[in-house]
Order: sequence, then C-alpha cells, then structure tokens
Amino acid sequence: MKKDNSTDHSVQHKHTEYFHIPHQCCPDQFPSPTYPSAADCLPPDELDQVVEKIRDANELLLNLALDDSRPPHETYQKMFDGLVGIRVEITNLLGETIEGKITLVGFDFVILRKEELTILFPFDEIDSIKPFGRYAEPYHDPELTMIDSCLRRDITFHFGEVVSSSPELIQLFFRIHLSVYLLLFQEKRILVKTDGLTHEGLLTDVNKETITLKVEEESRIFSLAMIKLITMAA
Repeated sequence: MKKDNSTDHSVQHKHTEYFHIPHQCCPDQFPSPTYPSAADCLPPDELDQVVEKIRDANELLLNLALDDSRPPHETYQKMFDGLVGIRVEITNLLGETIEGKITLVGFDFVILRKEELTILFPFDEIDSIKPFGRYAEPYHDPELTMIDSCLRRDITFHFGEVVSSSPELIQLFFRIHLSVYLLLFQEKRILVKTDGLTHEGLLTDVNKETITLKVEEESRIFSLAMIKLITMAA
C-alpha cells in the first residue's frame, strides 16, 4: 500500500512560504520522537521527593523575585508593565506632576501619551505614581505575527545581527535603554527639561551618556543623568 505524503508536502510547503525559502533547499521532515516523562516511572515515595524539591525551587524563585535588593529599574519595569494602557499621574523629585497614558515601558524609562504629546520619563526622576483608571484603555503592542517572510527568515537565522540594528526589535525582544530609543528621534525637534530649565531644539546627536541639541545656532550637550523629562510631538 502506497503511503499518502500529501499532508507532509502541504506542511513543508507552508514552512517554505513562511520563511521565504526555496522548496528545493528544504530537507525531508521526519516526526520528532516522543518519550514518557521521567517521573512517570518513579515509585510514589520518590515521586513525592521530586515534587517537594520542585516546590522548594519554586518558593526560592518567588523569594528572589520579591527580594527588596532588586535594582530599582527592575521594580519600575514590573510595576509599569501592569499599568500599560492606564492613565496615571507621575510626580517627579521636584514635586511636579505629569499625567498621561502609559504606552511603553523601556529599560530605564517609561513613555506617557497625553493628547498630541509623547512624554519620556526617566525612572530615576520618579517620586510617586498614581493610577487614574481601573481598566486599561486599548493599546496595541507591536507584534511579529504579520511580517514579511524575508524578515522572519532573517530574524530566525540572524537574530543578533538583525535585532541589534533595530530599536523597535530591541524593545520587542528585550527592553530598550533611553539612549538607544532616542536614536529614533535624531533630526527631530524635542523639548528637554533639566533642573528648572526647559530647552527646545533639534536633536542632532545621541550617545550613551549625553545628547546634543541644536538650539537656534548653538549646539548644547546634555547629560542623560541630568534630564528630568523629554517631550515631543506624538
């Protein structure tokens, strides 16, 4: 009796289309072997010991996750992740308040949207946070479900090279630092707030620790550690 390979060919064709790979470059696919769980064959007393060790390991991981010695930026990341889409009021270290809807949580900053403005708030400048709503407003995070097959192939087989060259992909797979995120706004006008002063100009250069604004005909360098707030058009 001849084996029907129509199903296998259809699955293989789907994968070649998914990654934009020529059909002739794909080897034959074989089903992966399956094995029973190692715990299935254990006597009851040994299985109980394994379950107890797993429980202890989970408890240790939970304690580490709740440890107060975690870096401050990690605490803010976890907290803001649960507030994405919700309107909040953030008070900075100077006692000033900023209101807006959280749309993105980076490595060391959070983004608020307020009407036609995008507000970048460094974690180090936050004193308190007050949510305004109980339910998150719809906000669609970027996804990779509907992307070009060539890009999907490049991400799969050249992950580090492709992702590291795109701030959007860095944020999607990891968390992006403020200095890297600002690269998206080079040659655009932004407003930078420092201690009691506001500076508006063209963002001409971004480094790991500083940015450069062209204010009228003068170039001004600002340390990221001194910046209280960055505002730009949405």
